[in-house]
Amino acid sequence: MQQTHPIQKAKNIYHLFQSIYANYKYDFPAKDLKVLGVTGTDGKTTTTMMLYHVLKNSGLNVGYISTTGAKIGDKDLDTGLHVTTPDPWMVPKYLRQMVEEGVSHVVLESTSNGLQQNRLWGVGFDGGIITNIKSDHLDYHGTWENYAKAKFELVMKLKPKSTLVINKEDEKSYNWLKDQISREKLNIKVEEVDKGKVDEVEYSVKGLKFNFLGEKFELPIIGKYNLENSLGAILLLKEFVSLENISEHLKTFSPPKGRMEVIQTEPFTVIIDFAHTPNSLESALKSLKEIKKTDQEIITVFGCAGMRDKERRKMGEVSARLSDITILTAEDPRDEKLFDINNEILKYAEQSKGKLAKRFKDSENYKIEKLEDIKSEITKIAKGDYAPFFAFDADDVTSRKDAISLAIRIADKGDIVYLTGKAHEESLAFGADQVEYPWSEHEVVKEALKSLNQ
Repeated sequence: MQQTHPIQKAKNIYHLFQSIYANYKYDFPAKDLKVLGVTGTDGKTTTTMMLYHVLKNSGLNVGYISTTGAKIGDKDLDTGLHVTTPDPWMVPKYLRQMVEEGVSHVVLESTSNGLQQNRLWGVGFDGGIITNIKSDHLDYHGTWENYAKAKFELVMKLKPKSTLVINKEDEKSYNWLKDQISREKLNIKVEEVDKGKVDEVEYSVKGLKFNFLGEKFELPIIGKYNLENSLGAILLLKEFVSLENISEHLKTFSPPKGRMEVIQTEPFTVIIDFAHTPNSLESALKSLKEIKKTDQEIITVFGCAGMRDKERRKMGEVSARLSDITILTAEDPRDEKLFDINNEILKYAEQSKGKLAKRFKDSENYKIEKLEDIKSEITKIAKGDYAPFFAFDADDVTSRKDAISLAIRIADKGDIVYLTGKAHEESLAFGADQVEYPWSEHEVVKEALKSLNQ
């Protein structure tokens, strides 16, 4: 949907009235809090949780609202399915609860849709981070520029003299943001993520080490792109706590559920992640290639959502280029047939010598297939210098269960099984009515590993 679509404009106005009413009802709670905002295409949740973790462990009473939920004191709150920024009623309600619980600082993960739809009206930010602005949500915003303008709404909500962190490594958005900030003549401090100012960087399956601003940092998270997320968090955090505190507490940071989360490392590694765009998938797979050994393989499982930006289906080309084996499956097909979605992904995969090995129309079709025949097909395709692809086409949750099962069954010692797209989410949406079926990536992985050992 284009940003200028009249129906969406009407909805945005409706959301604005909701936000205004809710803020008056809850007495504009943001005014009593220090609010830090995080937006961007990739890395929002991880960066949000880094900020929260360090602030909390530095002795501040802090809360957050993010993709994975909200925390107020010791209370965990659910923000809903497939949601980052809650609806206009919930944000002021949560913030008022935080004030009443004695919270002083809040980290608020903010989507382009949430910002544009006035869900954050009445919130002034005391600091902000834009992790990057890649091509995404174009089905809604229409163009990259419209998408970027929606992200820029966070900048316009910054209080005077507050700090904004932008990413110099993301050249297109960096140049655009610098130009916009200059045009608006904003009275803010701008910090820049610049990997050129970092030295002694080490990547491993155990985590990330580097020197920055005269301090040594060590984080138990993997992923080359997490260096950028870490730098962004550090640059904003230093406005509130000391560098020594930041360094000390990042050592104990654990990635959010389903964000490059290592489930096991022996006999092969299993990682659950949330990458669901071509850029985020490329960043993740490049990071995995950095830490894997020559004789190890990357087995990637993913899908692309229905009724969402079809540019995401270019993930097929990315996986063909950077994975050794790819397994296509469901990621909320909604009213599209999974078979059709997988076909589009496969067309992009062919651009980088991706080749279909087998596809399974349903669970029964998969279960009758012998493992040795599947492995034989992988070997044959790989010998021809092609990247083997498998596709699970059933329009129900078995498509993802079976895809995960196959990935774990074909993994050899030292391989990396990389499962992405669902992460923390608790449902899979199928059908014209978009019915949400219960789902847990973690439980399905646990079951598949248990079956392997029986």
